[in-house]
Amino acid sequence: MKSKVLKRIPLERLMDLKIEYAFKQLFGNEKNKDITVVFLNAILQKTGRNRIIDISFENTEAGGEDPDDKRSKLDLLVTTDTGKVINVEIQFTNRHNMIKRSMYYWAGTYHRSFKKRMTYKELHPVIAINILNFNILNGTDRFHTTYHLYEDEENFQLTDDMEFHFIEMPKLIKDWKANKLDPWNNVLARWLLMLGIIDRKNDKVYADKKLRKAG
Repeated sequence: MKSKVLKRIPLERLMDLKIEYAFKQLFGNEKNKDITVVFLNAILQKTGRNRIIDISFENTEAGGEDPDDKRSKLDLLVTTDTGKVINVEIQFTNRHNMIKRSMYYWAGTYHRSFKKRMTYKELHPVIAINILNFNILNGTDRFHTTYHLYEDEENFQLTDDMEFHFIEMPKLIKDWKANKLDPWNNVLARWLLMLGIIDRKNDKVYADKKLRKAG
């Protein structure tokens, strides 16, 4: 029944939450702060971070070779339940060169957190979350991968100030269609499927684990 109802709704009437305006209205809006907190905690639970309890929305605009970059980023200053302050930046984009782009933004955010009369010890950790509408990492089939700085031989962590997340939406959809993903028992999967169920760029709607060409 749900599938039939969905098919009767024209694609132009369905909101693709991956587009800049919709994404920022949902996750970058002060009135939706509680939603953003839950979404971030679903992503960061994988790395064992303390739970986020509060968020402030930053207005800083990082420069880059593309003037549209600043519009695809969401900059947040979050506080955990232990009182730790962390900068979080989220990108939702179709652009490529994302590994270097993410490192560039990470460095800029880390640098900007250093204020006058601060010591280096007071620099905030920066977590970069890249939600991609394309696949970029050929070495894994997992849709969510995380990266830190570790010693090469003994594999101990140098610092938790640097953390990168790459979420590849096509891999998520592939797992969902192949029944390898149970969104009812995976809170992050539920959030990501909400973002990925409508793909306006490719004129597609995903419903009942079947790919349907809209229209």
